[in-house]
Amino acid sequence: MPGTGTGTGTGTGAVADTLDLLITGGLVYDGRTAAPASLDIGVRGDRIVFMDTVHAGQGAPLRTRERARVRARLHVDATGMIVAPGFIDPHTHAYEGLPRLGVERRRNLSSLMQGVTTVVLGADGRGPLDVRDVLTASEAAGLGTNTYALTGFGTVRARVMGNSSAPATEAQIATMRTLIANAMAEGAYGVGSGLFYVPQSYATTDEVLRVVSAAKPFGGVYDTHQRDESSYSIGLFASTREAIRIGCESGLTTNIGHIKTLGVDLWGKADSVLAIMREARATGCVVVADQYPWTASGTGLSAALLPRWAQAGGRDSLRLRAADPGTRARILGDMRENLRRRGGDSTLLLIDGGPEAAPYIGKTLAHVAMGAGQPAVETALDLVLRGLDMGVASFNMTEADIETFMRDPYVMTSSDGSDGHPRLFATYPRKIRRYVLDTPVLSMSRMIASAPSPVADSYGLADRGTLRVGAFADVIVFDPRALREEASYTNPRALASGMAWVFVNGVAAVHRGVPTNALAGRALRKR
Repeated sequence: MPGTGTGTGTGTGAVADTLDLLITGGLVYDGRTAAPASLDIGVRGDRIVFMDTVHAGQGAPLRTRERARVRARLHVDATGMIVAPGFIDPHTHAYEGLPRLGVERRRNLSSLMQGVTTVVLGADGRGPLDVRDVLTASEAAGLGTNTYALTGFGTVRARVMGNSSAPATEAQIATMRTLIANAMAEGAYGVGSGLFYVPQSYATTDEVLRVVSAAKPFGGVYDTHQRDESSYSIGLFASTREAIRIGCESGLTTNIGHIKTLGVDLWGKADSVLAIMREARATGCVVVADQYPWTASGTGLSAALLPRWAQAGGRDSLRLRAADPGTRARILGDMRENLRRRGGDSTLLLIDGGPEAAPYIGKTLAHVAMGAGQPAVETALDLVLRGLDMGVASFNMTEADIETFMRDPYVMTSSDGSDGHPRLFATYPRKIRRYVLDTPVLSMSRMIASAPSPVADSYGLADRGTLRVGAFADVIVFDPRALREEASYTNPRALASGMAWVFVNGVAAVHRGVPTNALAGRALRKR
């Protein structure tokens, strides 16, 4: 311990007698090395100040008097438990709406109780343009987890062009580039896009590339919900190549958000998607992806079924089109094909909406359509036109493809957490329980390595995502035998169980399995 410098070689020499936190007896996964080690971890303030083996020399235990020299304000006995870096969620909507979120949302217990200590802000192209103000105000109000921001292609296009489906003019592109550059200068870690969603879907590849490349002088990531994860428009393979081209030619790292093969037309094609990514890396492009371990995606009813052309101009324009018999027939025809791609009306579960949507929540589209006495697509269109554009869980993926993506070393873990879907509350425990312990697809080392360190490396989150001397003390302690996902599709907001301790910047956010409601998170800014 103090001054031993033995074992892994991570000792720091003389360690003062008093620490803020001492974790002993645990099996430590540092997030990088494959093999865990029996280590003690000492924390002072917000940093790890030493990590060392609990034995000195050739297996000889440290003398009692040497161990007794170390005093800690909090001593955690992690015997029989795993100690790991706090997970970093690179694609979630947990903090969407900052800085206006109330304190309950800012505590972010849905993430903390899974062992997540850092989350992204701005997935799917919805990131802020006024990055400095948002981060400053959010931190001042208090954050339960750390957060880092992406600025948004969707935000900037909507700011400059509204819901227009027209091509961007040169002047509009120049304005969007200026806004992106300003956001990057204020500390954004990259640019997010959601080319599947209107109005982003109206942008051509060239437009996106020209706008996003304004971030090149700052470095960072092009993170995308790509244009087509299925066979809606250009198809999954062409869409993956488009995403990589935008990232590579703009000089940014490409991160393909929540990578998947969505719908019956693409099942069994995960290897082909990974091959496209490998080919790009062989040419020098930096390409990664993230993934959530659920067979159901989460989106909106209109996003799942309505054709993009019908949504141009917003809901009033949609209503006018739907009022014309010929145009309505065309809309319904496209919706039937989109429903087929997703596997039919029994695969769409309505999961989230306002008070008026309450009678439909927890029912499949097939059930609702039966009650309405009309076809599923007619029912869905009527709901959207009434303003009931509910969230849906769309059961449109296969376990085989999920496992293929999961095994790839360039695929990270994410939740894509959003209201109404259990992934907001249960992704990381589910992955450990289901894919590491119950039906082993990954080792525990690979699981832990997929969650914090590659995210930190890809986005440039300095001194986070790993356990080492000098790193920020984002640390989790859990007994894998006790870890459970409690949320389900019918009860999506149940907090996970089994995380014994979660420390954010050295502060206990979860204490013996109970949240402390500490607001120890920080707003991270790219330097």
